[in-house]
Amino acid sequence: MPAHLKQNEYGYWYLIDGYLNKSLKTKTKRFAEAQLKQYNEGKFILRPLPTVGEYYQKWIARKVEPLYRRGQVRDYKYQFRAHILPRFKDVRLSDIRTGHLRDFQVELVGKQLAVKTVRNVVDASFRAMFRDARAEYQELEGRDPFIDIEWPRAPRAKPDPFSAEERDKIIRYWIDNDFFFYPWVFTLFHTGMRPSEASALTWNDIDLETRTVSISKSRYLGTESAPKTSHSNRTIEISEAVVEVIRLLPSRALGLKYVFLNKLGEPMNAKKWSEHNWAGPLKKLEMRHRKFYATRHTFITEAIRRGENPLAVAQYCGTSLDMIQKDYCGTLRLHLDREVFEKSAEKPLENMVAGPGFEPGTSRL
Repeated sequence: MPAHLKQNEYGYWYLIDGYLNKSLKTKTKRFAEAQLKQYNEGKFILRPLPTVGEYYQKWIARKVEPLYRRGQVRDYKYQFRAHILPRFKDVRLSDIRTGHLRDFQVELVGKQLAVKTVRNVVDASFRAMFRDARAEYQELEGRDPFIDIEWPRAPRAKPDPFSAEERDKIIRYWIDNDFFFYPWVFTLFHTGMRPSEASALTWNDIDLETRTVSISKSRYLGTESAPKTSHSNRTIEISEAVVEVIRLLPSRALGLKYVFLNKLGEPMNAKKWSEHNWAGPLKKLEMRHRKFYATRHTFITEAIRRGENPLAVAQYCGTSLDMIQKDYCGTLRLHLDREVFEKSAEKPLENMVAGPGFEPGTSRL
């Protein structure tokens, strides 16, 4: 369709030419027709939209803490630098088409990138930038070349917990070989906290007398932000065993702010700590490697196996009941005692409510 005019509901005229949708800022038809004629004759030049590379520089400069998480900004920068800019740097925002994105999708898969990674590049980072550009440039109003990109359903990776026996051997390793980090490892195994949540704990968050821990923030890449999900803000009751282990930490007596510190006296960086300290002990113990995050998976798995209420487990761990049911109950149901099923069948509504006082069992070392 050739360039033409269209009047909006407020009476203003727009010049339409393919994906170009430009307000002529007039309600008078003859003025609009005159500008359309000039446009067709090449005398009315509309300001071109910036290229992806030009807009990216302005866009990424706005992604600052604490408005955006440091990890999110890091991912944006890496994915644009490594994948998006080499392909689209000189392409104008107005020229991005669904076909181009499909070709890009195939190109990334051809580089042996996982489908999940490709989707993060295209459907998360690139799309986020285009969404912000659409809000800024009237010419992009109503356009979304990403909407028709199809993605296969990604297989959901199941949790890979340690067994209770493996957990206790790992804890024993830290007692025998590096007692300094024993409280850190023990607490994560026996509270199910995310490592980023434990890293952010301050002594103001812990009441050892009432055995409660308030979780309201996370620490990642050296900065603090809100916890991972809306379920994550919570106060949990910890076992006496965890209390006694936390009492061993020197940071409280020294008047330091954070509960868990590294050997330099700095707040714990869970990612760096696990990179340098986790694989070695597992290898020495001749255990199959699992991520440090598996401490959380282990806690949830053991809680479900003991017959704890799934809703109570979800609330305690700051996640959703749906996640607990999908990732844990489905594969562990056969391991539960018969009386657990009978109890649930007898009073199903009562057992769907998270009762007070749920806490992990005490480990025997």
